[in-house]
Amino acid sequence: MSDQPGASASITLGEALEEYLGTLSPEAHNNASPFVRRYVEHAGHETAVAALTGARVESYAESQIQLSDPAAPQRVAALKAWFQYLKKRSYVEKNYGVHIRLRRSAGRATVAHAVNEAPIEMTAEGITNLQHELDRLEGDVPDLVKAISLAREDKDFRENAPLEAAREALAFNETRRREINATLRRAVAVDEGKSAGDRSTIGSTVQVTRLDNERDIEYKLVSAREANAADRKISVESPVGKELLGRRPGDEVSVSVPAGVIQFRVTGVSNS
Repeated sequence: MSDQPGASASITLGEALEEYLGTLSPEAHNNASPFVRRYVEHAGHETAVAALTGARVESYAESQIQLSDPAAPQRVAALKAWFQYLKKRSYVEKNYGVHIRLRRSAGRATVAHAVNEAPIEMTAEGITNLQHELDRLEGDVPDLVKAISLAREDKDFRENAPLEAAREALAFNETRRREINATLRRAVAVDEGKSAGDRSTIGSTVQVTRLDNERDIEYKLVSAREANAADRKISVESPVGKELLGRRPGDEVSVSVPAGVIQFRVTGVSNS
């Protein structure tokens, strides 16, 4: 039998998800929603249900469902019920839930994967900001999915600019959420200078004077993922940030830039 569904091949995972969650009781919705939404986010809201295959579902289960996860049994149950629903609605010809199960060999793969993922040092503020951004993006998903559904009502897909724009907005949302989740999994809050004395570290605010024009500037040293030129937050991996890291008031540093060399004098370091 083919892995491809029949009459309802045009429905997307995002549309099927909202339909499925609408059939659940409040308690079942609360229990299942986080696990099923995570699967749909992984596969893509705009992915057609017709694109599902046993191999893809099995690959997801192998990489995302681990014995070490206390919620693994609930995750398995929620996903099995989701795939049973897709089969019952005839969106697929097969129940792909048979591929959702715990595998004892997954632990070794998880350890090997974790070894390759080095921690990412960030300020506590940076981690909080990322979490807030993630919450906002997740809150936007239902409206984005609804916008796609409304745009689909225009049957002329050839020049349907609203549909294309809605799809792009959802795709950007999904990509950004994956990036943030990947960062938050590895993020480690740094001490932000509390044990560094008067020396600068990640999280420090450093006041400097540019020696060629006596201009006073204030920078906050942050990780590369938090850098924001408009807010004077510079990465400790940048030319200036690298030279200012580990400095104390009175130190002078030289920074090589394309236009030449700029000299700074550190006039203050705040680690509070």
